[in-house]
Amino acid sequence: MPLFGSSFHALRDRSGLDIVFGGIARPRANHFAISHTLGGRTDRLNGLVIRTGHGLGGLVMASARAATVRDYLSDGHITHAYDAAVAAERMRTVSAFPVIVKGDVRGVIYGATRDAAMLTPEASAAMKRVADGFGYDLAVEEALAQRAEVADAAARMRSGEHPAPDREWEDVRVAFAELRELAQDVEDAGIRARLDAILQRMAHPRSAEVAPLSAREVDVLALVAMGCGNAEIGTRLNLGAETVKSYLRTASRKLGAANRVEAVRLARAAGQLP
Repeated sequence: MPLFGSSFHALRDRSGLDIVFGGIARPRANHFAISHTLGGRTDRLNGLVIRTGHGLGGLVMASARAATVRDYLSDGHITHAYDAAVAAERMRTVSAFPVIVKGDVRGVIYGATRDAAMLTPEASAAMKRVADGFGYDLAVEEALAQRAEVADAAARMRSGEHPAPDREWEDVRVAFAELRELAQDVEDAGIRARLDAILQRMAHPRSAEVAPLSAREVDVLALVAMGCGNAEIGTRLNLGAETVKSYLRTASRKLGAANRVEAVRLARAAGQLP
């Protein structure tokens, strides 16, 4: 879960906002509860359930875009299901930014003043950084938990504890590809080490006769195994089309494969893909 406390204190101190609040939703949920508030004068916001399409936060959930109202209680572009809480806090100008994980709005971060002054560009930029940071933290946290579970299942399958139905293996393979894709954007050394450890548990190279594939070659073949074409692979890995083809060629040459399908099969046989 994102660290609301430290992030909200820093945001309020640097932005001049009177009140900062927000909450996180479950995946693909149509509502969330406000779980953290800093600068509130009442308890009216605590636990308030925000539903998609209702109020400013609901508008942001529906559109996946930030929004601001100059005078919340009189604004005609939002519904007014939460006016009682807003009035109790005497909020006027309110901005809301979505917390997004893989295109799914997973919550909203609000910042408000008790006068009609618009937020400064610096305050808006600070709010966006906090919302984006929460989205990143959630993505990493959930990927670690989910992929660790899949990795444990894969390890049990490899040891012969349980048979490996095709559907479960496909889940492992999809998880492997998605985790490698996520790992390329991780800068924190500790988190990256945890991701690498999970990836190593999901694929165990076991053939000395096959030259080890590079990290990028594994990234590309993992997405090929998911059925991705070169254009999609390039988009997901931020690579040019010719670069993708080059990685496929070198991987195929190392594996002795005649085509991309055989490259995936041989990479699996060598333990370089799950």
